[in-house]
Amino acid sequence: MPWVDVPDEEPKSNLKRNGTTMNGDNGHRRKKARHSYNSGSGSGGSAGPSASTTIQEQRAQLPIAQGREALIEEIRSNDVTVLLGETGSGKTTQIPQYIFESGLAGNGVIAITQPRRVAATSLAARVALEQNAQLGQLVGYSVRFDEKYSSSTRIKYMTDGMIVRELLSDPMLSRYSVVIVDEAHERTLRTDLLIANLKKILKARNGPIADDAKGKKQSHPLKVVIMSATLDAEKFSRFFYNAKILYVQGRQHPVTNYYAAENQLDYVDSAMRTFFQIHLDRPPGDVLIFLPGQEDIESLQASIDLFAKQLPSKVPGVLICSMFAAQDQRKNSQVFAPTPPNTRKCILATNIAETSITIPGVTYVIDTGKCKEKQFLARSAGGGFDTLLTRDITKSSAMQRSGRAGREGKGYCFRLYTEASFNAMTPSAEPEILRCSLTSSILQLKCLNQNLEDLDLMDSPDPDSIISSLKTLWLLGAIDNKAKLTPAGREMAAFPLEPQYACAVVASKNYGCTSEILDIVSVISASSKLFIDASEHRDTATEVRRKFRHPTGDHMTILNIVRAYREVTASTVNGTVVYGPGGSNEGSAKGNNKDKAAKREWCRKHFLNERALLEAKDIRDQLRMVCERVNIDWTVSALSKKSGENEGRTEEDAIVRSMGHGLVGNAAFLQPDGTYKQNLGPSTVKIHPSSSMCDKKVPAIIYDELVYTNQIYARGVSAISKAFFASHSAFTQRKA
Repeated sequence: MPWVDVPDEEPKSNLKRNGTTMNGDNGHRRKKARHSYNSGSGSGGSAGPSASTTIQEQRAQLPIAQGREALIEEIRSNDVTVLLGETGSGKTTQIPQYIFESGLAGNGVIAITQPRRVAATSLAARVALEQNAQLGQLVGYSVRFDEKYSSSTRIKYMTDGMIVRELLSDPMLSRYSVVIVDEAHERTLRTDLLIANLKKILKARNGPIADDAKGKKQSHPLKVVIMSATLDAEKFSRFFYNAKILYVQGRQHPVTNYYAAENQLDYVDSAMRTFFQIHLDRPPGDVLIFLPGQEDIESLQASIDLFAKQLPSKVPGVLICSMFAAQDQRKNSQVFAPTPPNTRKCILATNIAETSITIPGVTYVIDTGKCKEKQFLARSAGGGFDTLLTRDITKSSAMQRSGRAGREGKGYCFRLYTEASFNAMTPSAEPEILRCSLTSSILQLKCLNQNLEDLDLMDSPDPDSIISSLKTLWLLGAIDNKAKLTPAGREMAAFPLEPQYACAVVASKNYGCTSEILDIVSVISASSKLFIDASEHRDTATEVRRKFRHPTGDHMTILNIVRAYREVTASTVNGTVVYGPGGSNEGSAKGNNKDKAAKREWCRKHFLNERALLEAKDIRDQLRMVCERVNIDWTVSALSKKSGENEGRTEEDAIVRSMGHGLVGNAAFLQPDGTYKQNLGPSTVKIHPSSSMCDKKVPAIIYDELVYTNQIYARGVSAISKAFFASHSAFTQRKA
């Protein structure tokens, strides 16, 4: 592949008048360098800490360490501090520890928010190690469907969505003395909502102090630290009344960027060829490859693994590690392990490796220039659908990615796009609040007696998106005709689910099938896909899964799979096999390696992703606890005699109707020409080929989502009676 090399001259502007540099060392300045692609110049050696260096010595060597006292003094003197810290400076792991060790947080908890769960869990594990504490005690974390903290936790890493959810039960965030908003530049929807609420909380907890109370200190003030890795600190500063900006330089060595002579359409194949060019021609050093999503990672992993086995024995081995949000935390953490001798580590990652996490040993970066971005297309009748599209990254992301190669020594970044394409990239990503569904956030704000349109936000969303979300909540019964929160809406907000699935759980009370609905929505809410899409074995997979298919469609099919897996994992205790609706035998203490192997083999045989089923069990356990808090009996099953409300109705009818209450806005009716037209929208939709309903025609369907390709496809489809809509309260009312 032809390459063009250029010096790394990424733009670097100075902070404006209220900026302060917190460490005097100018670091390693990037120099103009010109290298031939085949030169082999540069060292693959690490400039970072050796394996024998102690944890505390490593902390002391971080660039941020020399400015420790000055940082603490600035945070102590200001209610809000905006910290512009380069990646690799150590800000994410060290600032919380400095605050804790200085006593600045008092008896309160220090919260550090992250946009991604992988970052939150990995960082918590690292800081617990640095504090010589067991994870979950002094240092803990809280992410969706997974948490590890206790009453003694003082440093708590959490996703921005989890701390926004905590506002529901604690609107003043009273248990926290310090809230650190990390990666604020990513401008996720939850981060923007958190920042808006922090501005209100600061006014309530910190002042202003009345004239007759001057000299008195607030009893429980809050400190806020906004941390960003890109040069957008001024905007955050202005939002918080010109808050002080601090600048912390990172450990950055020169990085040489190579551009492709032409844009690479097949970026997965190009990444593979580039990797082997590096592996065969370049000095030692690990390789980090940025890819858009899990499917690309798995495809590239299979290709590299195949060709690596064919290399001559004298060539060093290849250790492939992957890192993406849906992957098990233990597998993600393998990227941090030392590379074995005579081996080159190849790390395949999504954009979660761009910031927050520094992976040691990386000398080479391959940047495909692509990422996946969610875009919500709202419709005037309410609802809409998400599109997850592969798109070009921003210039900010490209700079972050190349910087990953220069953390421990001289680095090299191979960009699979032209220099002209880089120059044409947008500077930074559009804030999520301008392109994502607002339904869940508006529901949470309603519980706080807040309206999104009245909130002081850094960027205001499109009014049409707000109206669309309000209509969706009205359809779900979460708000009334005056946009006031209903009792059912408050129950829905208690569940860490998308509103449509929370609605299905709440509706299941009246149909006596809560146990089954929890099974279904837990699988749907898992980050991993249930079905393994093995294109070369597609016909075989379809045939072996046929026994799970239910005539009503995909939701009952999921339930059949959960029940079958539960039977496989049932344990014999004292001669009694224990399983059934509401059972939780998957985690039986008497299970052994043979049982695990049998479960794994059963999933492999049926082309099912066991990770999705295991994750669904954890989700189901959390949902059961929420049910108990809101007085919903999760043990009630459509198969049991307890569900007296369900008499005269079949099991599948009760379950599908419960799902129908949540998916009422995602419905389509059969047309005379054999197509389906949305009940509350203009689009004609087709049933996705992967659905168990793809070869059937029924009067009405509900679906989980719409997918845009060359046509609009409905996925997660179930047949439902048209009479259901005639009796639904939203369709019997004359006005919204």
